[in-house]
Amino acid sequence: MTPGWLASPAVAVVPLLVLVALFAGGMAIFAVRTALGRGPRTDRVERQGGTVVLGKWIMEFGLWMWRPAERAAVRLGIHPDAISWSSLLLQLAAGLALALGAFGAAGWMLTLGAICDALDGAVARARNMASPSGELLDAAVDRWGETAVFLGYAWYYRGLWWGFLLSGAALAGAFMVSYARAKGEAAGVDAKMGLMQRHERAVLLILSTVGSALWDAARPAAGFALHAPVLVALAAIALLANRTGWQRTAFARRELERR
Repeated sequence: MTPGWLASPAVAVVPLLVLVALFAGGMAIFAVRTALGRGPRTDRVERQGGTVVLGKWIMEFGLWMWRPAERAAVRLGIHPDAISWSSLLLQLAAGLALALGAFGAAGWMLTLGAICDALDGAVARARNMASPSGELLDAAVDRWGETAVFLGYAWYYRGLWWGFLLSGAALAGAFMVSYARAKGEAAGVDAKMGLMQRHERAVLLILSTVGSALWDAARPAAGFALHAPVLVALAAIALLANRTGWQRTAFARRELERR
């Protein structure tokens, strides 16, 4: 059962509404700039490329949206590692909120955690502090944070066997996407194909959790709330992430055998 203070509008709904309004306003401004030919084109997005789940336009919007926060962090001298640890704490808190059924509070925690996850690397590059040790910390924080989030979903759906299994399968897929590429790179093979990479999983979980929380706030469910959009998101991650993990593993094996 959700604790009363976590379910209160001040904690669950108001921050979500502020974030939604901020994103909607920013997206409208960015769309106008793009239509006028003033939209940014960054080397980072061009190198990484877009996917069916997350296109280049959305990726450029995300970088543009949080550039003021990046500049502020640089001016204040905030260390990139501090931003990485903040991301982890927010994701751990989100996992706990999900386990307690507080999807509203979890929604804005997931959003802020994802913002921190995007900012740490940007701040490191802007301050000329990017390093292999920082990338290692970032990767470790991502794995711990995602584990907490998916375990939070699993605990919430523990009474719904297929919801519990979807959470576990999504967690396995998330790990395999990263593990297969890292293992391939260690052997000299760049296996980066497929869907449901880290940023795509984060966006899908945020949209489904926030959308479901706002719907539940407008039309409260009697008893256990199914949060159907979240289940759909978990199913998509479970299917596509595990498929990508297998694709990368098979590709790396073929390359190694060819050599």
